[in-house]
Amino acid sequence: MVSIATSDNFIAIAKGLYINYYDFSLDKCIEITSQNKSKETDYISDIAISSDSKYLAVSTSASKQLIIYSLPLGEILKNIVLPRSSSKIRFATDNHQILIADKSGDVLIFNIKIESSGTKLLGHLSLLLDVLQTYDGKYIISCDRDEKIRVSNYPNTYNIQTFCLGHKEFVNHIEILPHDNKYLTSTSGDGTIKCWDYVNGLLCYSIDTSFDVNETHLQEQFCKIMDDEGIEVNTLPIVHYAICKLNETSSLLAVAVYTYNVLLFYSLQTINAKFIHKLEQKLKLHSFPDAVKFHNSSIVLYNDSNSNITIYNVLYCDGKISLELYKTINVFENNITTSEVKENFDFIKVLYKRKFDNVQEYQERKRQRLEKSSQ
Repeated sequence: MVSIATSDNFIAIAKGLYINYYDFSLDKCIEITSQNKSKETDYISDIAISSDSKYLAVSTSASKQLIIYSLPLGEILKNIVLPRSSSKIRFATDNHQILIADKSGDVLIFNIKIESSGTKLLGHLSLLLDVLQTYDGKYIISCDRDEKIRVSNYPNTYNIQTFCLGHKEFVNHIEILPHDNKYLTSTSGDGTIKCWDYVNGLLCYSIDTSFDVNETHLQEQFCKIMDDEGIEVNTLPIVHYAICKLNETSSLLAVAVYTYNVLLFYSLQTINAKFIHKLEQKLKLHSFPDAVKFHNSSIVLYNDSNSNITIYNVLYCDGKISLELYKTINVFENNITTSEVKENFDFIKVLYKRKFDNVQEYQERKRQRLEKSSQ
């Protein structure tokens, strides 16, 4: 699995047990010393950079480590063994605490400056896929495999503010709308981007990416693969999602849809609680990106097949968006990164839930349904 993190000063890419990070003057690679005692392959499951660019956080899969580095030198400040493997890490708004969403459904919080084993904040009954703290620090928002987004009051997270319900598949990304932080955006295996009034749990707007994916054979192929697994799907899932502020009334959304070698760019405008979106650009790519992130006024793409980062400048002039190739940077040049890790594609596919106990039952139900519809 490949992870990417950015701040105003840094871009970091993680692959296997290596991290390559740089600030356009410094280029440094860190190798994680795994404490894995099992036979399971260990790899970096996620990375995060604090918004003040002072800390880099790293989580590993099999060894369940949480490692905090200082930046720019890369010195280890903390190395903690977590109770369970994490699926997502993110710095809290104060940059001194880090949120960990683990695979059992719990959210933990660790303070970088205090020696402690961390505190459990809340729990879901499903695999957690993302977590964040709102800009004002009042809420912890988490999302899971069971289509749910939970909004919890902080620090008393046992008080649930609300749930944001409306996605039909797993919710894999959540981000606050940068130009108007009253709203939360989310993406899902159902192929939609949704915008929420998260304090009240109200769905405000939805963008269906399937209307902008022209290659219908990709959807047909994916549906067939999933059908063979006994899972019924109707659309391609969103894999990567990034968002940045355009101006006081608009944000720019970048979306990568499963196996579609085109990056979709949408503008989302809010004026007087009314939402308008527009497909601004379709950036054609040679291959599907392994990671996508905004960095200042640029979009950063990582391609694992040739281990390079491609950076496009995002130009906004007279209400129009254009993309300009800025540079391509080779990473991991002097390091062996051939360790076997789980691909992002495989991870996406296992997030879908079987609605039947076995494939045979699913196929029989499907046959009966098709026969009934043909009568």
